[in-house]
Amino acid sequence: MTAHDLLPLAAIEEDLDSYLECTLELEEAAHVLDLEDWIVERLRHPEREITANLLLVRDDGQALNFTAFRVQHSSARGLGLGGVRLSPHAQLSDTRALAMNTTWQCALLDVPFGGAAGAVVCDPGKLSERELRHVSKDYVRALRGTIGPCTDVLMEDLGSNPQVLAWMLDAHARAGGRLEPGAVAGKPAVLFGLPDHADAAAQGVFESLRMAAEESGRKLTGLRIALQGLGQTGSALARLLDDAGARLVAVADISGGLQLDAGLPVPALREWIANKGVLLGFAEAEPVGNAEVLEADCDVLVLAAAPRQVSAATAPHIHAPLVIEAVAGAVTHAAARILEERDVSVVPALLGGAGATAAAYLEWSLNLGHEGFLLDGVEENIRLRIKAAYSEARRAAQRHSVTLRRGALLAAVEKVAQALRLR
Repeated sequence: MTAHDLLPLAAIEEDLDSYLECTLELEEAAHVLDLEDWIVERLRHPEREITANLLLVRDDGQALNFTAFRVQHSSARGLGLGGVRLSPHAQLSDTRALAMNTTWQCALLDVPFGGAAGAVVCDPGKLSERELRHVSKDYVRALRGTIGPCTDVLMEDLGSNPQVLAWMLDAHARAGGRLEPGAVAGKPAVLFGLPDHADAAAQGVFESLRMAAEESGRKLTGLRIALQGLGQTGSALARLLDDAGARLVAVADISGGLQLDAGLPVPALREWIANKGVLLGFAEAEPVGNAEVLEADCDVLVLAAAPRQVSAATAPHIHAPLVIEAVAGAVTHAAARILEERDVSVVPALLGGAGATAAAYLEWSLNLGHEGFLLDGVEENIRLRIKAAYSEARRAAQRHSVTLRRGALLAAVEKVAQALRLR
């Protein structure tokens, strides 16, 4: 028994950052799968890490330096794929964790990618359009020679958006002397991106939720949902759930939360957010705090806001019997153990957040095949990939007598390990 075995889960959690949590989960999976030491050591560390310093002269003449990262975790199953996060809170450790999780997600989806992730330590909301364009393009220039449609594909993450990705694509084109649309996924449709990328990401959450509900003998109609996070993906998910007959009883964003037991009027709510940008001020429901949304009396809690929303401290207060993790790390390692002990089912981000990755693969495939306008069947393609990944995770869970969350990781790690052995 180690010293950590004697500590409360909350104390253990305080000692762990997101990357250490990921390596701990990898080691647990390796023990179950009886992986060779060399494979575990290979997967514990990223293959490549790049740190760059981006100089920005602001509109008022002030000079600032922004630190930027790109982490490429594994090329065992293919080239890199991963988001670019623009956040003042971005850290190298978190970027490593995102890259590792993307490796597992790509393996579970059975797409020919390994995981990567990037970040610029800045607050995009405090930059002018010119400043944000400059930082976005400088990020790509700093990574010259290490990214591209056959090496490492950039995609959207927190703080970035299709416009930012369009600037990044242009910087890549200028550096290489030709436009290669496959270097970036999630870009605007006019630059050969998929239409409604947020809908594609939401489709992954929706399909995972639907399959988990059906496993427990429930239909979406009448299901009571609490949704944390109403960005583009969360808003699109709210529409999908409303169309399917589910009842959105609680929602939250950065400005606070709303609750209405009879079900929120989703069309009016989405229109309000489109006009105002936040929930604050919406008068057709009771205002509540974020904690009340997390602890809402509901059938399903969807976490689509940010990492570490359910921790060891908050997990005992979750009332939903089913939690959908739409953002990597939304449920901490310690919290997952508590929820498991309480018989709360967790659909991990490897499944719940896989819609964006599935869409990125489809966009990249169309770009490389010069088939930018053959977009029929996007939704069905994503649905089938999520369904297949969910079924594989469930089979692994049954084979090893573990939860779906652990089964998804075991299935993914085993695939990557097999690729390493064969190569």
